[in-house]
Amino acid sequence: MKEKIVGLAQNVKTYWNIPMPNRYMTFKEIAAYSFGGIGAYFLIQLGSMLIVSTTNAIVSTTIGVGPKDVYIIYLISTLINIPLTGVRANMVDNTRGKGGKYRPYLLTMGIPTAVISIIYVWFPYEKMYDIFQGQLFGHEKGYVIKCAVVMVCNLLLHFFYWFFTDAYTNLIHVLSPNTQERTDVLAVKSVVYSLAPSIVNIVNPIVAQIVANNDLTDIRVYRLTYPIFAILGIALTIVVWANTQEKIVQAKTHTIQVRFMDALREVAKNKYFWIISLAGWLGFLEAAYGNILLYSQSYGKTASGSQMALIYTLVGNASLWGMLLAPVCIRRFGKKRVLIGVNLMNVVCILAMLIDMRNIWWLFVCIYVNYLFGAFEQITTPAIQADIRDYQQYRSGERIDGMFAAVATIGGVVTLATSAVLPAVQERFGIFEGNGYKNPFDILDIETGDPTLLYRFMPVLIVMAGIGAFLNVVPYFFYDFTEKKQKGIVRVLKVRALFEDFGNGMLDDGRLVEAIDIIRNAQEMSVKQPIADWKKEYAQHAGKKSKSKRAAKEYNEEIEVSQFVMAELNKFDTELMKTEVEMYRSIYSPNLSSIKSIDISSAREEFKQAKKMPKGTEEEKQLRAFKKDVARKKIVCKKAIDKYYKDDTPVEPDYSVLEGWFDKEDECTLKAKELYLEAKAAKKNGDSAKAAELKAEIQRTRAEIKEAQANQKTEMDKLAYFGRAAKLNLD
Repeated sequence: MKEKIVGLAQNVKTYWNIPMPNRYMTFKEIAAYSFGGIGAYFLIQLGSMLIVSTTNAIVSTTIGVGPKDVYIIYLISTLINIPLTGVRANMVDNTRGKGGKYRPYLLTMGIPTAVISIIYVWFPYEKMYDIFQGQLFGHEKGYVIKCAVVMVCNLLLHFFYWFFTDAYTNLIHVLSPNTQERTDVLAVKSVVYSLAPSIVNIVNPIVAQIVANNDLTDIRVYRLTYPIFAILGIALTIVVWANTQEKIVQAKTHTIQVRFMDALREVAKNKYFWIISLAGWLGFLEAAYGNILLYSQSYGKTASGSQMALIYTLVGNASLWGMLLAPVCIRRFGKKRVLIGVNLMNVVCILAMLIDMRNIWWLFVCIYVNYLFGAFEQITTPAIQADIRDYQQYRSGERIDGMFAAVATIGGVVTLATSAVLPAVQERFGIFEGNGYKNPFDILDIETGDPTLLYRFMPVLIVMAGIGAFLNVVPYFFYDFTEKKQKGIVRVLKVRALFEDFGNGMLDDGRLVEAIDIIRNAQEMSVKQPIADWKKEYAQHAGKKSKSKRAAKEYNEEIEVSQFVMAELNKFDTELMKTEVEMYRSIYSPNLSSIKSIDISSAREEFKQAKKMPKGTEEEKQLRAFKKDVARKKIVCKKAIDKYYKDDTPVEPDYSVLEGWFDKEDECTLKAKELYLEAKAAKKNGDSAKAAELKAEIQRTRAEIKEAQANQKTEMDKLAYFGRAAKLNLD
């Protein structure tokens, strides 16, 4: 153990600013992403507790919006969120610049999320009843205003909070293309960021004990704690933003311009996306048990505020062990088996609460174990989502990220009806606005409400959650995108990037060497025979005395991955690719003259004819899909030519011009930092004249940075316009 700790410390020191061999992230990046994640999850915690859902305790019990109205707000917000998600998706997929796809949005979306969350809890809801008296829509005016404010804040959070959450959680997708590295970093990040919800769960009950007589539904608790969490959240999120770098495997000269409908179409064809999404949609009931501990303590009077603080702290600690175990289990069993196993354990743990639900410590044990297994999904889910995006890039040639969230909103529509189940159940138990209690849920109180209702209501929630957990596991049996496939895809993407840069005359020596190594290794390993009996054969195949089963497994895996790479390299020998090459040759022209002469109506007719082609065999399906794709591209290219080059001859922009502006920005940024330090020193030494001179120079340098950024956008737009107009040529 001591040797491992010493070795880790040495690795951290050695690879603080450079990545380890076969890895992509430095330890500095990992530390920033993980430690800064505490701040990100402070903001995520605030937003998640305020986003309206049918199980939201703060909106229903603290602010006091009735279950029916909560569902109406949820329904409206979900429908409005569909186009908002599309906007977010298009912004992410078409974000161009050195900042990457997600990093720019950490601050631009994080700060509004913090501000809205504070307004949400600080709005004087109760005063509205005094200021606006009378009835409106069958309710008191104060109540209607309360619902309206919740609606507005919720809609704003739907845009800013979800955008921020996506930006931070999906950032790992582009920090490394190595699936195991992503899994390992996710584990580290998850262990560290879990401090945020743990701190929230410790602080809130203690504050409730001090100011609200252990009442966690008292809004004063959140008015005191939320501003502190928000400030800490923004400060630590800046750490992530400043110290990470995105690393997408694509050509250096690749220009991003993803049409909304193209991205939507490609994501819709991704079978793995639908499998993972379906798991979430079917498991909608699983969250029904979420407020069991709160109900038990607040209405069942089973624990004090300090005891609840301990319980919440220990429950949060359960996630720690699950997150630590997840990478080990994934490395040993693979993501699919891990997902199936932990979800089945969730079912057992949830239903076990029925054994002694009046005992909060038994509930704690069940939820503790459930959280332990559930924490695995905090690692597996984002890791799988990243793998799915790699697969998408392999299939379509474009790195599509944001559109996955947009298509996933279909699930929001699907669950609108299913989300009505819980409010309907609550209403059957007498939990509704106007039930004679100040807060509809107060009827559950064993002292001031119906003394038997709580323990008739809780079993229903538990059984519903158990059914939801079981339904959640079913789709995972159909998931077959293994770690081997992902590794092969990343290698293929690297080779493709090399050829694209070669075609654009912008080869990078480092990438060239790496791609050549991949090709040579694939040529050598693809013809090897896999090891059947590792004990007998491994030493012979590897030329070593080692009889490691793991080494033999890696050897066999390398053969499969190499065969996958060789299939990519040899694809031009297939009949399908020969047909594709011939068709592209007939279209290609150096000055895009053949594209200019395209008749859109004829291209549309080609598309119709392609749709009528047979699709009985795999080859027929591929040929049909290809001809449809070409016809569609003809239409897109012709429209782009008419839009961007109507009176001009299309000329491919010089990528080196954009590189020059990138270099200019880097140069000025470094200069600005140096000037700032000099100005600080001059001010400290009392040299006000020098400080003023340096300040003016800093302003000029910042202006140069803005000019460089503006010119970058201009050049990237030129490249994007040409890329769309010349897509048939470039493909």
